[in-house]
Amino acid sequence: MKFDKETAIAIAICVVILFGWDPFCRYMGWIPDPAVPAAQTAPAAAPATVSTPSPAAPSPAVQEPAAPAVRPVEPVLAAKPLPPVELKNADMTLRINPLDGSVRGITMNHYLNAGQTAPVTLDHTLGQHTGALSLFEPGSPWVVTGVLSSRLTADSYELERRIRTASGTTFDLLQKWQIASSGYETQISLEVKNRSGVPLSFSNLVFNGGDLAPWTLISGDKVRVASHRMDYMTAAGKFFDIKAGWDDEDFFQNPAPTVSWAGIGNKYFTVLLTAAEPYTLYQARTFRLRGQEKDEIITVGARLAPFVVGAGDSKQFAFRYYSGPKVIAQLDAFDTTTGRVMHLAWGPLDYLARLLLWILVKLHGLCGSYGVSIIILTLLVRLLFYPVTAKANASMKKMQAVQPKIQELREKYKDNPQLLNTKMMELYRTEKVNPFGGCLPILLQIPVFFALYATLDGAVELRQVPFLWSHDLAAADTVARIPLFLFGWSLPINPLVIAMTVLMVIQQRMTPMSMDPVQKKMMMAMPIVMLIFLYDLPSGLTLYWTVSNIFSIIQLRLQQRSGNVQCAAPVKDAR
Repeated sequence: MKFDKETAIAIAICVVILFGWDPFCRYMGWIPDPAVPAAQTAPAAAPATVSTPSPAAPSPAVQEPAAPAVRPVEPVLAAKPLPPVELKNADMTLRINPLDGSVRGITMNHYLNAGQTAPVTLDHTLGQHTGALSLFEPGSPWVVTGVLSSRLTADSYELERRIRTASGTTFDLLQKWQIASSGYETQISLEVKNRSGVPLSFSNLVFNGGDLAPWTLISGDKVRVASHRMDYMTAAGKFFDIKAGWDDEDFFQNPAPTVSWAGIGNKYFTVLLTAAEPYTLYQARTFRLRGQEKDEIITVGARLAPFVVGAGDSKQFAFRYYSGPKVIAQLDAFDTTTGRVMHLAWGPLDYLARLLLWILVKLHGLCGSYGVSIIILTLLVRLLFYPVTAKANASMKKMQAVQPKIQELREKYKDNPQLLNTKMMELYRTEKVNPFGGCLPILLQIPVFFALYATLDGAVELRQVPFLWSHDLAAADTVARIPLFLFGWSLPINPLVIAMTVLMVIQQRMTPMSMDPVQKKMMMAMPIVMLIFLYDLPSGLTLYWTVSNIFSIIQLRLQQRSGNVQCAAPVKDAR
């Protein structure tokens, strides 16, 4: 295809739209002010129909999911019950129930649900137990006989209750939650006090690290790929992740591992529990029904080693807890190894994806816009691979030049494939052409492009961030819908993916091709196929792809001017 005035104008229009649409819309008043989180900490929309939670797993041994049963309810205190308590910092709010001594909900102050009507709340009442950061005994409900003390400060809450177990044992439990001045970390300390005159033994206590539902249930967002899973790091330094949907034989670890930390994560958020000393992993699952859909709620915790508290003595435990977004800086500050819970890509690509995300965040710190940061990151990646791409284009040009000779050999030796291969190798050596020269440089770029794709698809930083006409870089840039009354649904208009497809067609027609006419036609149809299958891509991804295609077209044009590459012959001329 010839790089004529019309093509240059088309590219110029795309560039003007990319950089000029946002200020123009703001000037016209078409972009509304961003939604402000509601003052109250309302939870995300609950499912219409909820199944009764299953009972907790009595041991870490492999077991089938138990049938739904009614959760034991603690009796109401004879004394006047205490009101719920809130601990707040700039980033999150913890709601603590003084009766059962647990965190019932954690609200993320800077993240809104899909409808942008309320902040995202991690609801810790969905699972099998009373709530997060509480001590309990599986299969043996405790009775609270009294609240001995309750003290609230600006950043901490201290609660002491008298507990009677099912076996009749009575002890005092002192709990203290201390929230960080900022961020998403909470420190928890526990003290079991023996006020009796005889030693008390405990052999089956569990500290509940809380539960986490799939991201769709928490926020109402649509998720293209499920990422709900449990993660943990063993005391020996080995990392494991287990998908929520796995069978019990794969999900429940037997024997239960000793871990330095454990947690649960969905696409954007995670909860993590660690302690000064390694602990035995406790895990359980609850199933909730929403109509015909089933949500799996995973619970993790620490199974405490058996211990004895002497008469008049006490036993202390301490934990650290992270409950917030998957932000690299926040996770690294909590523990240097918890960055593994990002799950941006598979295998070694995950490290590359996290590096690219780190660069993206740094660029945002410089320019103040994630949309512009994506454009800059795309250009940096393309500039890095500019020599490789140029070499590939030059190699494809050489292959295109020898195609007539190759075709002659195929006609001459069509009945002798072995001799044909020999003659073609001789031709390649004579013409100094590498048949794989155009492929190998491109293959080197594939891991980087896949990692960049994963970065832009899984970054919580891009969620609900507007750019140009897109209201959310983590969702499709739909500007309008065309109603299709015949089928009862509407067709969304996504400009970026359409522009991406047009630019792909232009790039294809400019790229040298050394293939037969049938293959050329198949390649020319690829942009249309990708348009159909990738039409609802997040706008952050289509922005990257669009900018990348513009860069490729400019690079090809520069090489054509220097004489290193020629435009591909039109398909109609190759018949």
